[in-house]
Amino acid sequence: MQATPCPSGGSSWADRLEFVGDDDRLVASVGVLPIRLLAERSGLRAGLSAAWARRGFTPVYDRGQLAVDLALTLLLGGEAISDFQGLRHLAPVTGAVASTPTVWRFLAEADDEVLGRLNRAVAAFRRYWWGLLAARPEGFPWLTVAGRQLAGITVVDLDATLVFAGSEGKQNAAATYKGGTGFCPILATCDNVDDVLVVDPRPGNATSNDAADNIAALTRAVERMPGAYRHRMLVRLDGAGFSHDLLAHIAAGGGKRGRRWEFSVGWSCTDVELDAIAKLPARAWTQGIDQDGQLVEDTFVAELTGLLDLSAWSEKTPGLRILVRDEPLHPKYLKRASPREKELGRRYQLIAVNAKAGQLAWLDARHRSHVHVENDVKQGKAIGLNHWPSKLWKINAAWTQIVAVAGALLAAYRHLALTEAALRAASVKLLRFRLFALPARLTRGQRRLWLHLRADWPWIEPLIGSWQRVKALPART
Repeated sequence: MQATPCPSGGSSWADRLEFVGDDDRLVASVGVLPIRLLAERSGLRAGLSAAWARRGFTPVYDRGQLAVDLALTLLLGGEAISDFQGLRHLAPVTGAVASTPTVWRFLAEADDEVLGRLNRAVAAFRRYWWGLLAARPEGFPWLTVAGRQLAGITVVDLDATLVFAGSEGKQNAAATYKGGTGFCPILATCDNVDDVLVVDPRPGNATSNDAADNIAALTRAVERMPGAYRHRMLVRLDGAGFSHDLLAHIAAGGGKRGRRWEFSVGWSCTDVELDAIAKLPARAWTQGIDQDGQLVEDTFVAELTGLLDLSAWSEKTPGLRILVRDEPLHPKYLKRASPREKELGRRYQLIAVNAKAGQLAWLDARHRSHVHVENDVKQGKAIGLNHWPSKLWKINAAWTQIVAVAGALLAAYRHLALTEAALRAASVKLLRFRLFALPARLTRGQRRLWLHLRADWPWIEPLIGSWQRVKALPART
């Protein structure tokens, strides 16, 4: 059947359609209002207000609310400070919105003392909502790997990433190992709840395996967790972040008595390790498993500890064990493979652990779930970490801490307000489409404000339900 051409040469449905900006009853992006209310009921907004408080200065726009609203801007996809003005569409519901110069001044006020108080406010917020999770009948969400629950163990992932500078001349932007100039922040996240514990801004030439930086990031991450979750921990990172001092720090429980910390980190596969692997007898290998505990075809795991000289590690990292995973060499890893791996057609991945118990295949699967941190990094970049707005380091450093606030708010919203597993696990980009960016028509009646949403929107019930669940949360006093 031949299509009938449109007389105007365009799309027939658009011929009589025009855009007119003349309706002041519409409110945009109402889907972030539950998150804004969450910041209020949890005491986070008040804590952030106290963080920015200065004697003798009463701002026109509350600084804590500015911090929360800037975090909402990032959750909505804002990439520049001027994008804050998009929240003006919420003004009929939430009140007046600060100007762009005010937001710049707000970030410029964030010195080290202010940022220290900000992080204490976020830590108090975390005690609130982690406590609510623990009080549920199902309790705190402990991770499960291959059918085994890591009950009572808090899992912290460390990872460094690159952020390229959008323009030249930004303070502390430096050449990166991938070329170009930019920054190399470290993220520390809690895999139990996908919470952003730390965003540590660093110059682009900072290395992933800088022991001092990684230890500092881990120390701050632990300080920002409720005390009950600091005693038993699993700290994971890939081989790029590996360092002797970091492993010793973890093995010692951060220098605190009574702590039982484990590490699971990538270990370089050099000729020394390849020689040791060649000496392993066939009986040393056990078949690998996936995250569901299912056997993985043509994949094997063995312990290499006894075939390596680890005497230099024995004093500071007692119980150090080296495991190796043997799997087919996939084409996408061919460029990074050693000549011997290419010759054998096999890929060898090593990890260092200090676990005293656990089958080899399970310990390997436990480490491989560290891949979750890649989603955390992607989310961080999607909510502002990939765009540092200023030439000034001070303002960019403050921006990264608002990114961390946004990540913490998003994690709490997922667990406290969303009940559908698919939405709880959805990327922030998908949440924007399904929930955050929805418009509504504002009416007044019965001494209330009413936001009228499209009745047949597929995710209308989850949005309304999230608002109701946040309203039902106990207010922090």
